[in-house]
Amino acid sequence: MESKLTKIINAGFLVSPDLEIKEEHIEDFLKFLKTKDPKPIFVTNELYSEFLGSQKKELEIKYIVKRPVDRRSEVDTSVKLKKMYRQTNKKIDINDWLTYYLDRFERLSNLLRNRIELRNVVSISRILKMTGRQEVATIGMVKDIRKTFTGTHIVEIEDPTGQINLILKSEDVVKVADEIVLDEVIGVIGTKSKNVIYPTKILFPDVPDRPIKKSKDDVYAAFVSDTHVGSNMFLPKEFSMFVKWLNGKVGSEAQREVAKKVKYLFVIGDLVDGVGIYPGQEKELVIKDIYSQYEEFAKYFADIPEDIQIIVIPGNHDALRLAEPQHVLFEDIARPVYQINNITMASNPAVVNIHGIDGFPGFDILLYHGMSFDRLVSDVPFLRKFGYERADKIMEFLLRKRHLAPSHGSTLINPMARDFLVIDSPVDVFASGHIHYTKIGRYKNITTIGTGCFQKKTPFQEKLGHNPTPGRVPIFSLKENQTKVMRFL
Repeated sequence: MESKLTKIINAGFLVSPDLEIKEEHIEDFLKFLKTKDPKPIFVTNELYSEFLGSQKKELEIKYIVKRPVDRRSEVDTSVKLKKMYRQTNKKIDINDWLTYYLDRFERLSNLLRNRIELRNVVSISRILKMTGRQEVATIGMVKDIRKTFTGTHIVEIEDPTGQINLILKSEDVVKVADEIVLDEVIGVIGTKSKNVIYPTKILFPDVPDRPIKKSKDDVYAAFVSDTHVGSNMFLPKEFSMFVKWLNGKVGSEAQREVAKKVKYLFVIGDLVDGVGIYPGQEKELVIKDIYSQYEEFAKYFADIPEDIQIIVIPGNHDALRLAEPQHVLFEDIARPVYQINNITMASNPAVVNIHGIDGFPGFDILLYHGMSFDRLVSDVPFLRKFGYERADKIMEFLLRKRHLAPSHGSTLINPMARDFLVIDSPVDVFASGHIHYTKIGRYKNITTIGTGCFQKKTPFQEKLGHNPTPGRVPIFSLKENQTKVMRFL
């Protein structure tokens, strides 16, 4: 116990003599103490209990719903929030950014160290002390990327011990040069000569291959986003058609049979168009009050069958802060939505496990609205050639980086002791919205789902030459691990 207390004392705190803390919690507990405002002087068991509450990573909300067979198929459902951001109120200062990026570096470094090619990693400071030409392996965060007048890429990386330049000349590393972005963490294998490294291989944290998961139950999950209720470009007729289909009132006999099997519905942000989101927005609103917008949204969702579990995350048009991670919708503003019994509110991003029933582990679904996509499509040459019509390529890119916004500035960030945008564990499905274009893909047996929208092309999208796909709803079969797209326009 003395060694644990000593670590806390050396960090500048006084410690209660009866403090009981587990060894594995020390580092995270110290980070937690540093985020407190005001910073505590005396560490007690009460503070440790508060820490344990804030670190609780799994909140299980399980619904078992039985409906008459003549209305919809009878099946059990399960929803578990595996990764969920909970709002903390703290004044931000420059030290929070340092802690935030150190946490990102440490966690992504640990993922890279699992790669067999990086088993002999050494720090940058040790490499700089080496003499002559030597084969080296290291891990660093990208500090700068530039090109010489001859077209050679130079990438500067850093770790907590120092910084060094990489000169990309090998054919294999030149191929990935356009995929490297600022602030990401990469592994490097190459030859050190003087004070630079000539890489022969650059490694991204990436997700591992995983087996395809299939449920014994013939159940579907539907994905929608960007309904933008309140906008004069919202498509009420088409959205009503989607709700009627879920109720088995429209579609062919085969389509109505599928509707009976939809047991999960994910809403991935931008429920409403919001108010004051961009200059001149009031001219494009038919509902100019944010409370009334959520009330109108709730009217549609109140008609969805109660045995469908609805999971909702916010987006950049919803009524809360833009900085990510975003907490759940404010209950006082979106109260009518909260009053729908079968809705589960989650953060943006979040990881939700569904259908973990009867010994089946369920499907882990990563939900992210997608605010970083705009900047990535604009700044990353590899993604720019695909544009907004390849959400699958954007999501594949982020899975390789193991981060939802790898570059500082790709989205607004709320710096915390733990970087919530790191993709810690592989998932079964990665679903996003924001860019209004439906695209389905698969990467290392992870299904990637880019939802469409229920809003017509906006004047802003017209200027960009962007062609959204409204009225399209991806439907994921848990039994077949396949996705089809239903069209309501």
